[in-house]
Amino acid sequence: MLDETLGFLAAHDMCVLATASHDVPHCSLMAYVLGRDSRSLLMATFPDTLKWRNLTENPAVSVLVDDRCGAADFDRDAITAVTVSGIFEPMARPSDEEAAKALLAERHGALGGILERSDSRIIRIRIRALQVLDGPVRATFLAVPD
Repeated sequence: MLDETLGFLAAHDMCVLATASHDVPHCSLMAYVLGRDSRSLLMATFPDTLKWRNLTENPAVSVLVDDRCGAADFDRDAITAVTVSGIFEPMARPSDEEAAKALLAERHGALGGILERSDSRIIRIRIRALQVLDGPVRATFLAVPD
């Protein structure tokens, strides 16, 4: 089930990133790519955004990926949604950040110019656990080993 769920994350590329700081939640629609390790999600942003400030103050996040767009006639019973519980891990080396930007660019192009700017930063979310919802009531919880 874990490999199937990671495959679902690899097949999709848009998510909602939920961050919080001082008990105030914030959601952001984000383009992402599954990291080469299949244990992280990669996104790009700028350091002057609320999401980045929230991540640096509180690294715990939740990410929602679903297939509503692919559901025939928007059949709510056929929708799959994956909630990722994870931790923001800053990139320690500039070479890692450049490699992540290249991986994002393979999937998303320049992301409206974000990846081309020198001040852009990579958000790396280490996946700790997954909740898979198949339809409105069938839920499965998965721990993700390192």
